[in-house]
Amino acid sequence: MGVTTRLDLIKMISAAAVLLLFSAVQARAQEPIQSIPDAELVFEQAVEAFEEGDYGMAFRRFRMVYSTYPLNRKTTAAMLMAGKALYRDGQYEDAIEILNTLVSRYPTSGYLGEARRVISFAQQLQNEEQSSGGVLNLGIVLPLQGEDATLTQALFTGVRIAVEEHNALNDQPVKMLFRDSRGESQRAAEAVSELADLGVQVIVGPLYSDEAQAAAQAAERARVVLIPPLANDEAVSDGRDYVFQANPTISTHGRLMARFAIQSMIMNEFGIVAGRDRDAISERMAEGFQEEALLQGTDVRFYELLESTDDWAQLGEAIGNDTLQSVDAIYFPMAGGDVVTRIDAVFSSLYQAGAERVRVLGNTEWHGLPNPNQASRYGATYTNDFYIDETDASVQSFSDRFNEVTGRIPNPSSTIGRLGFTAYDVTRFVLTHLTSSSSRPLRERLRRAPAYQGLGIRIDFRNGNVNEALYYLRYLDGRSVLVR
Repeated sequence: MGVTTRLDLIKMISAAAVLLLFSAVQARAQEPIQSIPDAELVFEQAVEAFEEGDYGMAFRRFRMVYSTYPLNRKTTAAMLMAGKALYRDGQYEDAIEILNTLVSRYPTSGYLGEARRVISFAQQLQNEEQSSGGVLNLGIVLPLQGEDATLTQALFTGVRIAVEEHNALNDQPVKMLFRDSRGESQRAAEAVSELADLGVQVIVGPLYSDEAQAAAQAAERARVVLIPPLANDEAVSDGRDYVFQANPTISTHGRLMARFAIQSMIMNEFGIVAGRDRDAISERMAEGFQEEALLQGTDVRFYELLESTDDWAQLGEAIGNDTLQSVDAIYFPMAGGDVVTRIDAVFSSLYQAGAERVRVLGNTEWHGLPNPNQASRYGATYTNDFYIDETDASVQSFSDRFNEVTGRIPNPSSTIGRLGFTAYDVTRFVLTHLTSSSSRPLRERLRRAPAYQGLGIRIDFRNGNVNEALYYLRYLDGRSVLVR
């Protein structure tokens, strides 16, 4: 095979796979045999499964055509395609066995040349696997062009450092395989399919929710685990088996804040005030909070959606002073611009309404307020998906290595720093379970894994495919402190 690459082999097989079924080769087959309608139907179903990337289902249906039914017009085609399905699924030894059976049992079949080519490719890839020393492949899908290139460098560096550390400490090495998504949904999906063909066990990326949704469809078809590190749209992993969101979804922030207020802060009566923003982010967090509060059996006294910035300074008029004072806490999820202005207006409104004993609950946008003393008076408590303990020696070690690679110090307050830490944590979490001795599929290992504490993020998939681990912080004595 010379310098033929693994991807070249895959492409050679893929491009001809389905076309061959309907080519002149079949017309030349030397088997004047009967047509069995049921076998024809099963064969069509197998082709459909193959085209959708469900190679396990495709193999089982192709096998039915040649093993359940008597010799028929689709027998040899089914054997060829069964071998190809196993080849695409990485089961090279079984593919070789079936295709050798085709060659020996039907020596005049027009499919022999194609069968021998697949056998040759499968043998080469089988030899590569046996000589690789058990190398595991980690796929990475990120954009290289445009304004996202700097973000990609930060994320890739985080992944690289985690892989280097793993390989320095473990006998089973991990190899990184990178594909450029170009910031395009279609290309992101194609990149996932290419990496799946190359035998990666898990893929980190792509960046944003629109790309991630397309990539998720491809990952589900290829049955390869995909973990987008940033995507927070619920549609990315909803209803999927192989796609995990490391970044908690928007509604998850609201649900977890409600759960914490009820279970840890021992509160039972709530109000919710959210704003209307372009992407409905504030409203989606509010809905998540309300759903969880009601599920937990607590009382949501009011739910108010505000239209403008001025409305935040007039909560007493919109809701009523007595109503504001009647609850244990009010959830104020913020999104969009003028966050500090709106938060100042909230405190002013609560003071004017005489609701100074009401606790204030918020989200990530409440972090780093310029007036922490004011926030402390209301015990403002909020969720955050990222938190760095800069006194931690591991944090300093990562920062030093990141600086060596990129020439930049990963300031946790900057986007670059945050992305570097996040990618490192996600990769460390994945590698821990990718290389475990468990016989369970990786997706099951991730769902059963205990909560993971990284340098900057927490990860917990025990309740599903969306991360449900956040940090909880409170303003106290003029500063923000971690409470859990």
